[in-house]
Amino acid sequence: MATLKAAIPILPADDMPRALEFYTARLGFKERFRDDSQAPRYVGIERDGIMLHLVEVTPAPTARLVASQTMCRFLVDDVDALYAEFSRHAGVIHPNGKLAPKPWGTREFGVLDPAGVCLTFFVVNS
Repeated sequence: MATLKAAIPILPADDMPRALEFYTARLGFKERFRDDSQAPRYVGIERDGIMLHLVEVTPAPTARLVASQTMCRFLVDDVDALYAEFSRHAGVIHPNGKLAPKPWGTREFGVLDPAGVCLTFFVVNS
């Protein structure tokens, strides 16, 4: 039987340069590829072996609508360290997403990317 090895979320962006700046400068991802060096509309980024793809959706209001309904969760090994890292950048941590224990057995915090995609970073309580 085949085994699944990874999943790569494709996240909507309303402004690719702004999205790339956010993910690389604030969240520590590295650009791995792009579809066009001048004005990319599809870009692959990676951090710690986790791949994300960003796709520019037009028009921008459509991108923001799709983004507002898109979520991605990241299991991390040290949520406190990551929270501290991201907190060094103004406006990265969602005002309603501060690091906190949750009733479903995790400690997590939330980030909204520039288009409005909700990113949650968590550790499972032991």
